[in-house]
Formats: sequence, structure tokens, C-alpha cells
Amino acid sequence: MSTITREAGIQTLHDQVVSLVAQRWAKTVPSKVTINTDAERTRWAASDRSYPDVVGWSLSAGRNTIEWIAEVETEESLSEPDTQSRWREDAVLGVPFYLFVPKGHRETAQKLAAITGVTLNCVYEYFFLNATFQLS
Repeated sequence: MSTITREAGIQTLHDQVVSLVAQRWAKTVPSKVTINTDAERTRWAASDRSYPDVVGWSLSAGRNTIEWIAEVETEESLSEPDTQSRWREDAVLGVPFYLFVPKGHRETAQKLAAITGVTLNCVYEYFFLNATFQLS
């Protein structure tokens, strides 16, 4: 279990959860993990607008290859009009796509993805229990 940490530049709940998801996954997946917070964005795809929150990647044949992506949503961002268009842009990358939503919002996220035509590999729910970050 990871405890909550505050990194320099982490100001929002969204960015805090992005950081915690990346920390957790960096320990369990063989790929390298990079985050994109609101403060700093790293372009990963041909699209000038594709900035997945968490990117799993590897170095192969002298270049970075995306292996999977993840998006973190908050209660507020799930209802924002541009959320579905961001998911569509991310899905175009053609790699496994994981979504992290607040506890109790999995069904809403799955419905939005279905309406949008985006295939998600898994939807995880996050929450904090006694100041400890949890995924289910």
C-alpha cells in the first residue's frame, strides 16, 4: 500500500492521484512509467493533443514505444464535455487503455466509454482510507 505523498508541483487531487497511480504501477509492471500532470505535459503521439495522464513505455530499436496508457478522472472531470474527446484521442494510440475513477463511478465511466466508442482494458476505482491510497 502506498501512502499519500505530496510532490513538488502536485497541487490538485487529479495530479496527486496520477502520481500515486504511477508510483504503484511502476513497482508492478516491467515498463517505464511517465506521468503527465496539469503542470507539465509530455507529448507521446503524432497528435499534438495526446497527453495521457500515465504512460507505460519501453525503449526498443532506439526509440520510445508506448506499451499502455492510463487516464485518471475525478468526479468533476467525468462530467466535463471534453472528457470523451480526450478518451477518443487516447484510444487512437492503439495500446491498452486503463481508466482510474473515484470509488462509486465505475459504472458511469463504463457507460461513457461505451457511448464514446472507446474500449477500456479495465476501470479501477480509487479512494483514500485513513489517508492511504487504495485501488479496487
